Amino acid sequence: MVTPISRATAFDFGAAAQATASQPETAPRVASARQPARVAPIADTIRLSPGAHVRLLKTQGQTVSEIAVNTALSAQTVNSYLGISPAPLPAAATTK
Repeated sequence: MVTPISRATAFDFGAAAQATASQPETAPRVASARQPARVAPIADTIRLSPGAHVRLLKTQGQTVSEIAVNTALSAQTVNSYLGISPAPLPAAATTK
């Protein structure tokens, strides 16, 4: 006995592809393969003072302007934390 092909002809490959694509594929779950549980971060971190943070960034090679941008401090404040004093102003020339 011959079984008729339903909803497709012998040359209709697109219909077969659409029929298989419309069915969602489900991945088989394996009971032995479990995902590791999420581990909460350990709370033994410290928060540096602004001055210590500036000095740390400077030892890591950042410039004063980069540190000022990254820490939202002014360049003058960064310089003061690093112990950099502004250059003295040149003496005014006296006129005779």
